[in-house]
This record gives sequence, C-alpha cells and structure tokens, in this order.
Amino acid sequence: METVLGGAMLVRSRLRRAGSALQSAAVNLVETLGVEIGVRQAGTPAAGRAAQAVADSFREAGLEPRFHEFGLLGYEADEPELEIDGEHWDAGPCMYASPTDGIAEGRVRRMGTHSIGGFFPEADVFAVEDEDGRELARLLMTPFGGPAIPFLTGPRQIAVGPAVFISGADSMRLREREGALARVRVSGRFVPGLVERNVVAELPGGSEEAIIVSAHYDSVWRGPGVVDNATGVEGVRRIAERLAPGGHKRSLIFIGFAAEEIGCIGSQAWIFDAEVTGELGRIKACVNLDCIAHGERLELMASPPALSDRLAGFAGELGLGDRYDLNVGPAGPGVDAFPFHEKGIPAATVSHFGYDEYHLPSERVELIDEQRLADSVEVATMLVESLLEEPVQPEN
Repeated sequence: METVLGGAMLVRSRLRRAGSALQSAAVNLVETLGVEIGVRQAGTPAAGRAAQAVADSFREAGLEPRFHEFGLLGYEADEPELEIDGEHWDAGPCMYASPTDGIAEGRVRRMGTHSIGGFFPEADVFAVEDEDGRELARLLMTPFGGPAIPFLTGPRQIAVGPAVFISGADSMRLREREGALARVRVSGRFVPGLVERNVVAELPGGSEEAIIVSAHYDSVWRGPGVVDNATGVEGVRRIAERLAPGGHKRSLIFIGFAAEEIGCIGSQAWIFDAEVTGELGRIKACVNLDCIAHGERLELMASPPALSDRLAGFAGELGLGDRYDLNVGPAGPGVDAFPFHEKGIPAATVSHFGYDEYHLPSERVELIDEQRLADSVEVATMLVESLLEEPVQPEN
C-alpha cells in the first residue's frame, strides 16, 4: 500500500514542479516576514503585522483565514552583561529570566549538564554563587553548542531565576575555570495583558477528519527570523496554494502558529481550546515546517514509526538522501508538532538544521537556498497528500 501510494504522490508532485515557481512568485513570505517586517517577537506590534500578512497570504490562496486569539505574558529583554575574571564574554538573554539586583557577583561552580535530546550536545549549566553558596545567577551553554543566543531554559514554567546563555566554546573554557569570579547583569521586564493570535484557515474535504499543516511565524529577540521561520511559513503558503483546489477525502487546516519561540505557546493554546471544544478529535496528523531553507542536515522528525517510515520513503523517492545529510528520527521537543505528539496525534516536522546564524541578527535573505526550500515543500506535500488519503494510526 505504501509503495503504490508513494508512487502516485511522486507522479503528482513531478507534474506540479513546472508550475511551482510561477505559483510562488505571487507572494513570498520569506521577504515579507523576514525582511519587510523583520524582528517579530511574540506580543509585539510586529508580530501582529506578521499575523495579518500570513492571513492575507491564505486569503490569496483562496482560503478564509481567521484568528485564534489567546492571552500572553510578554517579556522584554535587555542586553545581558557578563564578565569572567574581569574579561567581557558574549551572553545571550534567557527569555523570562528574572532580573538581577544590579550586578550579581560571585564564584562560578559547574552544576552539571542538560540536553534537549536528539543529536544536540550535553549543555553545561553553571551557577554563580556568593560566599555562602547562595545562587545568584546561572550561566547556560546554548543547547546547540554554537554562539550565545537568546533562548529559553528550564521546565515549562515561564519565570526563571537570573540566567544568561553562553556559547559552546565559552562553556568549554569555563569548565577549566572552576571558581572564576563572575559579574552578571540580567535585566528584563514581564509585560502582562498582551494578546497573540494563531492564523487558521480550513479547506473542507469529504470528511470532518483533518490534517494540520503548520509553521510558526514569530521570531526571537533581535532576530529577523528569515530562516527561523519565515521559510516554514512560506512553505505552508506554497502547500496551501497547491492543495487549495480541494477535492480531498479529508479536510485540511493550515495554521501559522504564534509564540513558538517562547515554548510553543501558540500551538499549546490551540490544542487546549480544541480539546475543550472537542475539535481535537478530528485531527489525524500534524505536518510542521520549521527552518526549511538553510542548514547542515535535513531533519525528518516524525512519530509514530509508521509516519516516520512513510516520510522517509517519500524522501527516498525524491532522492533527498543523495543531496543532503539526511537524519530521520522520532518527533522531538521545541517545535510546534511536538505538543500534538504529546496528545497521541501523529506528528512530523521537516527542517534543515543546524546553522551558525540560528537565533542571531545575522539571519538574512541571502542565506536562503531555494532548492532546500522547494525540496522541503515537496516532501511535506507528498506526506500531507498521503495522509489525506490514508492517515497512519496513532500509537496506543
């Protein structure tokens, strides 16, 4: 069944390729979100403009978008300051970190390591302590081992103690300097009463059962989010444009998720409300796109195994393993597909990762590889079309 189904999808995909460049010329959300709007942190006016741009693109594809709104506690970070034995070190802000009382000064102690899993390295965690051993702040190695970037830490609470991120290289240096004198300043403001919005557009099919195609449109502190994730939203737009003529056995729901960069808040809010209303029972799978046009590896993260195998099969038919360093694995945290997986819904993410500019202001449109973007859209579309015909069964 999978072989026949995959072959049919490949034929249809090849027929689409000739027209895809002309189709995508109508709108390019990489430029709209990543260049024209730029930095669009959750809860900001720029994020509101981004949501409207996504809605407009869905509308141009012939869909009827709506906003799913939810309340948000925002966070405004300032540039953190870090000195080790009198030497300035680069530091990235930890989102939702409480501020220090002026400068926190103390000795560094390595607490241990933490990993978000998958192929990511074990990330060092250091405490800055006063003479009595009381923790004043934390220094966290970036979970990807690269430069100091803005990121989140800890379990799923929002507020954490004073903390900053340091690069993987500086973390290795700090391992050799146990007891070094650190001076840390963390300043940021919690901003209550904000409203964010997921952008939702449904294409009715022959059944109420539905497949979600998603990407997040927000970016990080000072990050224009050209790659992460204007590329993913552009990918969803292209899939919507292709599949908008309809005639599918099941319904399609296209979603531009808000607030992914602060803990997948937008997708979790949508799932919570869909669970309350009973709509979540309709959802048979989520196919998510995140960072799809620049990066070292082609990551295909999907669960359960039947979904992962199907996605890997389509990648094989397209020859993607010949063009890229291909990694196929289970659904992992930190992307909007994962909350669906946690609810037992088959979920997949297509991503090209990692890259040096991740979460930094140096993300720019010149980094975009159209072949990577087109290949990601192609394999995701094949998976979506197959799921419309025959969903995989969730794990018990």
